[in-house]
Amino acid sequence: MALPGFMTSGLLPPIAGVDEVDKDRSPYIITMADLVNALGTTPRRQKLLRNLLAYRALMYDHGYVAGIQFLDGSFVEDVERHSGREPGDIDVFSLLSIPQRYVQSPATWNPDGFNFWAGEIQNQPLNKSRFELDTYAVLIEDMPFVHLVKDVMYWYSLFSHQKLTFAWKGFVAVLLDQGQDADALLALGSQ
Repeated sequence: MALPGFMTSGLLPPIAGVDEVDKDRSPYIITMADLVNALGTTPRRQKLLRNLLAYRALMYDHGYVAGIQFLDGSFVEDVERHSGREPGDIDVFSLLSIPQRYVQSPATWNPDGFNFWAGEIQNQPLNKSRFELDTYAVLIEDMPFVHLVKDVMYWYSLFSHQKLTFAWKGFVAVLLDQGQDADALLALGSQ
């Protein structure tokens, strides 16, 4: 699916379909290459996309290869036009599956797996400073279903409304996929 264009407000439409019950709606699940093509329109945006790809590479290197990331914030808005500034970061909420090595050998999760999870993937201040990403993450298998649903609903309600105006808006979702990330990195190199 292609990312719809910005509305006159500078926001992605919350619904891209023809009526209020159409399933063509936010979050728009697109590939990293589609994200690069749609929103990698300035050097600043391209830098943020490279940072996002570096964060994802860190995950892949440690076995986090299955999941989805929801992307939001000024990065998924036409902030240059409607606010006269560049995006400051990308807001990232990741739903991830535990790496297979910890599923096969749960005793290795503590301390090695947990330390990497808490110290790298979930470390929002560190990821803000090194990647310019505002990161949050949960392990799908690590929480009761009702808490997982509640977390997803929380992030959906947060990401589907603009922070200052509370205007309803769309946002983006990208599956973890190393091959697609490699294509996106190539696309960034040619821009």
